[in-house]
Amino acid sequence: MSTELLNALRMVADEKSMQLDELISTIESAVTIAATKRLERDNVMAEFDSEKGEFDLFESLEVTDHVDDPATQMDIAVAKEIDPDASVGSAIRRRVEMEDLGRIAAQSVRQMIHKKGREAEAHRLFLDYSKRKGEVVTGTVIRKVDGGYLIDLGDVEATLPPPEQLMGERLERGRHVKVVIAEVAEGKREPLVDVSRTHPALLRKLLEIETPEIAEGVVENVALVRDPSGRSKVAVRSRKKDIDPVGACVGVRGGRIQPIVRELGGEKIDVFAWSDDPKKLIADALTPAKNLRVILSEKDRSADVIVQDDQLSPAIGKKGVNVRLAVKLTRWELDVMSQKEYDEKKERLKKFAPGREKGTGEPREEKPASGDEKGGYE
Repeated sequence: MSTELLNALRMVADEKSMQLDELISTIESAVTIAATKRLERDNVMAEFDSEKGEFDLFESLEVTDHVDDPATQMDIAVAKEIDPDASVGSAIRRRVEMEDLGRIAAQSVRQMIHKKGREAEAHRLFLDYSKRKGEVVTGTVIRKVDGGYLIDLGDVEATLPPPEQLMGERLERGRHVKVVIAEVAEGKREPLVDVSRTHPALLRKLLEIETPEIAEGVVENVALVRDPSGRSKVAVRSRKKDIDPVGACVGVRGGRIQPIVRELGGEKIDVFAWSDDPKKLIADALTPAKNLRVILSEKDRSADVIVQDDQLSPAIGKKGVNVRLAVKLTRWELDVMSQKEYDEKKERLKKFAPGREKGTGEPREEKPASGDEKGGYE
């Protein structure tokens, strides 16, 4: 009996990544609580006897000269028969016979094994998913809840909250979708996992899947930014002179970029070649605008971008999203304006800093940067 029960407990503890002593201690506590309720006494305690493979119940009694409550007290004379060193005020432990203790213990063992096993499994999943933050996985839409979606990832149910959804996208029940593991918190039954469809890692992974040159390391995805409104920009470069990085990503007639656009609910993706020349990089990052003139201020890493009147709206984008993405990608502060606005700005600077044009401030070099290597695709 002893060997059989202990072996069973060890096996469960190993399977659930638990300590055997912790499991036994938890079961002892459960049996104690059950016996306390059954006997309506709070001075009893259950202990596991590893030699017998059974649980024993003990009561703790106060040694006294006069017994008022036999359930909690023991006469000094009786106490000395059990322990010659007993004295008034001390406590004596005595085994208690309880007919259904074995049944209570067995039930508690089953419950505790199940409870602890569930907790251990939940903690294991939490640790696993914590390490996978930023990873792209495929899930199945279960249902819509609280404005978001419940996504089945196989071993956990994740939440796709409204801020992490693609704008205007409706996900039907049973649809397979690619998501990024964004946030992970520990829960009682299973880890609380939030996933995202707007995370840059999702677009980065989709480009790697659709573009063998990226997967092989021939084409490098240098910078990538996304906006929840449904726009993104990608700057790529080739490690081989004979390979066009933009063409590799877009594919013949958009054959490679189109599956990504469909997966992302029609997201508009601008792909262009990375340049170490900040003027050209900024001009290309502002695609679909054309014929831009970029004037740099190296001191504060900012730039004035002058565009023709008919290119002002494309350069800025709806609600400023185009220029906002360009700022994120290039890491330059950009002030996009028309030629008239730029002339007015120069006049204001002359009034407040007349010596600035002589080399004390903003560089005066102006060079058109047209972005001939753009590969914008919508």
